[in-house]
Amino acid sequence: MATKRLDPLNFYREYAEFQLATDGEGLGLRSARQALVNRSLTPQEQQSLADLDELVIASVQDNPYINPVLLKDDATQPLHYWWWHLGKLRVGAYPAELLPEQLRAIYRQRELAHAF
Repeated sequence: MATKRLDPLNFYREYAEFQLATDGEGLGLRSARQALVNRSLTPQEQQSLADLDELVIASVQDNPYINPVLLKDDATQPLHYWWWHLGKLRVGAYPAELLPEQLRAIYRQRELAHAF
């Protein structure tokens, strides 16, 4: 019997699209994103990952409820791993220059929108 290989990108998609974005949950989101750090991805997968990252940034900033456990930043993780610092992202205290360019634009745009 053949075993289906587990797909880390689909795990991340599950947490980003169906848990965090819809109801502010998704406690496995950070671990799922971390599992993708050193993976070789096709260009299509890289685009999917970028789209999911954008969704996570937008959800953290816009969703009225995010599970408080997700907002507790992990000080043992480097700041450039932004998914471990969702609390800082939510309150606008994350250093935008550490985000990838496409995420930086979304973060700053939403940060400005919430300032008014």
